[in-house]
Amino acid sequence: MSFPKTLWGLLFRLFPCPTNLGLRRIGNPGPESPVLVTCNFDLTVKRLTRALRGVDAWLLVAQSKGVNVWCAAGAEAFNTASVVSVVKTSGIAGQVDHRKLILPPLGAPGICAEEVERETGWSTHWGPVRAGDLRRYLEIGCRRDDAMKRATYGWQERLDTGLGSLFGFYFLGAVGFALFGRPLLLDYLVVGAACFAAVMLLAPRLPGRRGITKVLFLDVLLGIALIATGLLLDDGGQHVRADLIIAIIALLFFGSELGGLSSTMRSDLDPLLARLGIGALGNAAFAGTIRTELLNGERKLRYDREACVACHSCIEVCPRGVWVEGEDGRAEFARPEACTACRACLVQCGPEAIKAVVTVK
Repeated sequence: MSFPKTLWGLLFRLFPCPTNLGLRRIGNPGPESPVLVTCNFDLTVKRLTRALRGVDAWLLVAQSKGVNVWCAAGAEAFNTASVVSVVKTSGIAGQVDHRKLILPPLGAPGICAEEVERETGWSTHWGPVRAGDLRRYLEIGCRRDDAMKRATYGWQERLDTGLGSLFGFYFLGAVGFALFGRPLLLDYLVVGAACFAAVMLLAPRLPGRRGITKVLFLDVLLGIALIATGLLLDDGGQHVRADLIIAIIALLFFGSELGGLSSTMRSDLDPLLARLGIGALGNAAFAGTIRTELLNGERKLRYDREACVACHSCIEVCPRGVWVEGEDGRAEFARPEACTACRACLVQCGPEAIKAVVTVK
């Protein structure tokens, strides 16, 4: 059962893949061992367990409806209540002498650290963004450098998130060709896979800052090739033209979703779906959410510097480094162009110095 479930979590991440809630032992933990919190997405728990191999720690698996940390927090399925519940019901209080929780920072859009502390009596600490940094984070006394606070989107991460979120649509396309266009099924499988690899591997080198603009560059080149084949080739070029059309459509789809797969890019597809009135798709929520309203310009972030108490919560949880410490110790909204509207700063700002206000149109 383990391998099929892992494969499902790897390829069909838009759908829940839950694992049991509660307390787990990593290695041989004792009363002083660290306590980490994560979601109940099966693949996440397995990857965390592997990353912590050789470490003695307690792992609290909280309710996220079987969805990964980033998506579940964005949909508010992995939230303050989830963490409070698992702390109170898991029996962890009787296993350790300290009262310190290490939270996943990509869960910050859903988990209010201040409320967790107030409701449980445990102090909260944000761990590193990447599971691969957990060992070093624990070894240096649970301290984070700037690299541990920032999300990245390297080629391995793009392939991983892209495969998990897009394979289901790729599979449905294969079913469609098998039923209604069997002569082109093999073409679709090969061309579609090649387009996926091209978008995910070449994205940083393609012109443009958004996923859709990056693939438009490639589609223009393919469009020119399509016109050229129509002018230069006879009927024997129909197969080539069909492949080019498949590639153009596949690139548009993959590119439009590129920004929605990572905390480092603004989504192109999500705000479009929200404007169309689509409330949700799989685990992702669109219409009516603050995030998509920010992306669509229906809201904007407003920062009241005078209300800031210099708690630095926004600085600690922003995966893009949008917020920085000013000369007087208060936060500064230094890189608004890098904001992806993840809402982490909104949720963590206790004095509500940061708000998402409705714009006047």
